[in-house]
Amino acid sequence: MKNLFYFGLEPLKERYTYQLSKQWIPNSFKKYNVNFTTIEGSKESGKISVGSVLDAFGRGRYSMNQCVNFMEKISNGEVKDGDIVYLQDFWTPGIEAVFYMLDLYKIKIKLYSMLHAQSVDEYDFTHNMKNWIRHFELGIDSRHDGIFVGSTIHKEQLRSAGFKAPIHVVSLPIDYNSVYLTKGIDTLLKKRKQVIFTSRLDKEKNPYFMLKVAKDFLNRNPDYDFIITTSGDYFKSSIEGFVDFMENEAIKNPRLILKNNLSKEDYYNELIKSQIQFNSSLQDYVSWTLLESTLFGCDVCYPNFRSFPEILDDNRMYKAFDVKSAVGLLESISKEPKTHFRISETSDLGRRLIARIIVEGAGEKEFNIWQEEEFIKNILK
Repeated sequence: MKNLFYFGLEPLKERYTYQLSKQWIPNSFKKYNVNFTTIEGSKESGKISVGSVLDAFGRGRYSMNQCVNFMEKISNGEVKDGDIVYLQDFWTPGIEAVFYMLDLYKIKIKLYSMLHAQSVDEYDFTHNMKNWIRHFELGIDSRHDGIFVGSTIHKEQLRSAGFKAPIHVVSLPIDYNSVYLTKGIDTLLKKRKQVIFTSRLDKEKNPYFMLKVAKDFLNRNPDYDFIITTSGDYFKSSIEGFVDFMENEAIKNPRLILKNNLSKEDYYNELIKSQIQFNSSLQDYVSWTLLESTLFGCDVCYPNFRSFPEILDDNRMYKAFDVKSAVGLLESISKEPKTHFRISETSDLGRRLIARIIVEGAGEKEFNIWQEEEFIKNILK
């Protein structure tokens, strides 16, 4: 039996990472005849103190401890030719030491990873590091048997940057049933006249634009609330002064409601109550918030930008950077909202496809979940 060593992300309250690494991905391999082993990192789950996506210190500490723990397995003879390593994040600090050790031990493994953004994305925080980080990215790419990304545009950017490994477009690997079944089928009975914004308040999420839209929409629609959420203890932003500005706006308008320190249960309950989820991001390749909101029956209002045209209907996208267009679309949607369960269902299919490719290989084929959904359904039966 093959060994599959899984490097999950550190579980953080502020992120989706506990469910992803402890439940959704391990569940996807249960049907396969592999010895699935999670490589743990440091025990401290921590919080995001510096950085937005993961903590600057915590990410390095966690993944380097994973690498040390895996290297001990190599030293102890637990890793063999043909074994598989799956990195939940392509950027796993310390992995170069693993490659170094594997080469010296003359062990050939299969390597796969999920690549979330990296320096090829001009809106990602790593883009400013591209002068040095790109060399590492391409070096890590050269070791891969397969890379998984959320959207076609991201794959194209990686190819333009010189990535050579097979790249499979799989959306983001949510486990549809394990999330939805926690709430049952009464979701649509609890909707209120409420728009929700669930993205981070960092520059790449365009939060000033979101506030302009919220203010205009609330002025024109006095029966609606606009909710902004975070699971963090408090709101924070990479834009200096933004949180103070937002909090002052909320004081002036009691229907602009800020909710912080939400548990996952609290967050899901807000999605259940919300009629529309609003997004203003410059960056998302798909979006975890899109998958979660549609899973709980929210309608969606997104910019016609980057990866979203591949996923969403034309009548659920506004002209990017245009407040009037965004407000008009929100008003149009509010009159006749609909559900979009297919988006999270397709992404669940992508999660299952990841496991199949890792265990059984893909041959010469590069899969694309958004372009080959019916074909992929058939091979996963």
